[in-house]
Amino acid sequence: MARETMVVKEILPDRIVLERDRTSMCGKCPANMMCTGEAQKVQLVVEKNYPDLEPGDVVLVETPAVSATRVAFVVYTIPTLLFIAMVIATVKLAGELLAFFLGLISVAVYFLALNVYDRRFRKKFKPRILSVIERAKPAGPSNDASLRR
Repeated sequence: MARETMVVKEILPDRIVLERDRTSMCGKCPANMMCTGEAQKVQLVVEKNYPDLEPGDVVLVETPAVSATRVAFVVYTIPTLLFIAMVIATVKLAGELLAFFLGLISVAVYFLALNVYDRRFRKKFKPRILSVIERAKPAGPSNDASLRR
């Protein structure tokens, strides 16, 4: 699990928008302007589990460590191999056009199963706020005295 500090940007009714500056690693990447544009901020939306947060608070956020290679394999490689295997297995039995459509149907069924899995285990992979590190500094003293006569 990766832990990082972020600043509360906005409080929504059931979610909190967090923000942090991009790391120096992004500045060294040749594609950083394509990836982020001019904005060098990362935003993250998490469930509201701390009711007393205010914009400007600094919080510690835990994000689950998920292997990018494993995710790419599950999302890209398995469906491709499934499509190819289905087409090869059914082309002699059903013809090319039907084999193509059976390959597409098998990939659609795979993604539906992946969607059911994702809904069931989604909470394990959601980022969450662990603690409040620093409260937002209150605005300076108001100048109410000058308004009163």
